[in-house]
Amino acid sequence: MSTSIQDVLILGNAPIKDNLAAQVDAFERVVRFNFCAGMPVNLGSKCTDLWLTGRGRQAAKLLQQPIAVDPERLQNVVITDPPAQPVVQSLFRLIRRQGKYDHGAALLAKFAQSQSGWRVSKETRKQLLKRLHTYGKPQYKPVCPSSGTLAIDHFLQQGHRVTITGFGFQGWKRHPWDLEQRYVAELVDTGKLQWLT
Repeated sequence: MSTSIQDVLILGNAPIKDNLAAQVDAFERVVRFNFCAGMPVNLGSKCTDLWLTGRGRQAAKLLQQPIAVDPERLQNVVITDPPAQPVVQSLFRLIRRQGKYDHGAALLAKFAQSQSGWRVSKETRKQLLKRLHTYGKPQYKPVCPSSGTLAIDHFLQQGHRVTITGFGFQGWKRHPWDLEQRYVAELVDTGKLQWLT
């Protein structure tokens, strides 16, 4: 991983109608997620960091279907689920619980052939979730932070200048969206993070 401070854009999957292609592609690093919300022309083509879910049906689809990302421009591929326990995975396969299957190793083999590839640790997710709980009581009992919030936290801890867009703070109810929104608002208010304008 680079130790120099860089301008990083984290591009969420919420719908964006404005033409931001030139702005997006001008960033040193651009972080995208999973199928990259279809890679519309108005959001440019640059993707230096690809963050992927490692489990379940979406991960299986990521293995089978192509993503419109130039592999030559990728610098990092990150699996947002921690490594799975082999015994537990065997049990899930036995009872055919496909939503829990782990595809992380196969995804890294496919997308991180010559790039840096790693997985978010269980401890990293746990610590961020603990911090998010300081912003109040979530609407539902959360399982883990969203990939977007994990990415924000990661790049800020690396010391980079981080800009975000495409964050709608909604989706799977087991992410603490309301707490994540408050966390991001505080980061913006304190000048640690900015929205793309």
